[in-house]
Amino acid sequence: MNSIIFTTRKFLRNRLLDILSINSVPKKGVHILNGHFLSLNPNANPEIFQHLLEGLQKKGVEFINFEDAVNRIVNKNIPQNKCLVAFTWDDGFEECFTKIKPVLDAWNLKAAFFINPNFVDGDLRYREHFKRNIVLTDKNPMTWEMIRTLANQGHVIGAHTLDHLPLNTDDTAFLKEQIEGGKNEIEKQLDVEVKHFAFPYGQLKYISDVGVEIASKAFPFVYSQDNYRRYYSFNGKVINRRHFECDWPLNHVVYFLKSKSF
Repeated sequence: MNSIIFTTRKFLRNRLLDILSINSVPKKGVHILNGHFLSLNPNANPEIFQHLLEGLQKKGVEFINFEDAVNRIVNKNIPQNKCLVAFTWDDGFEECFTKIKPVLDAWNLKAAFFINPNFVDGDLRYREHFKRNIVLTDKNPMTWEMIRTLANQGHVIGAHTLDHLPLNTDDTAFLKEQIEGGKNEIEKQLDVEVKHFAFPYGQLKYISDVGVEIASKAFPFVYSQDNYRRYYSFNGKVINRRHFECDWPLNHVVYFLKSKSF
């Protein structure tokens, strides 16, 4: 996308959200917020995430561990007077470990990190292609040592396919390679069962019914980043998360903590 068009659209979106979010309050329920990095600004300080958490807490949000949130959703144990929020991050960028993890540690929070094994293992050419053409950001991946540390300290490591490719196809061989292949490689590296899968790009249009079926057979839990007003999509097979980033304005994040239904 042309950079001028992108910048203009972002400006207009932010101004609209500034208006829509006036007087917004967090709504009761269980919310899973999904990000990708601390900020597109490589010089951003982790304090921006710290300040976001402090602001949300002052608005009445209570933070819970990712697996607690999933168990509450699955068991329909939804609070009637609380807004509970858990966090996940996709793509496995290095700053998830170096900048985001320290803030989570300070709050004693356990999150989930969905990774692409081929991004971790890829050579320079692969990584540059991945950053330039797939995730559109110049951020390097975590190492297996970092990922292993996250897992050993109680964070969840989930699969995000091998190569972060869209799954809106009925090609079963391709789907199994990307979905099951990512799971198998993470399990080989970490020696733990991988139970959680988030499909790339997050919107429901980026995974086919066949893809959902294959993912549901390989993983107990499958996640989108779409349809956030409802807990589930694809007839209860996919749990919905809501996109955010650590450097978003507080009022914008609060605006997206809307009422949810089954």
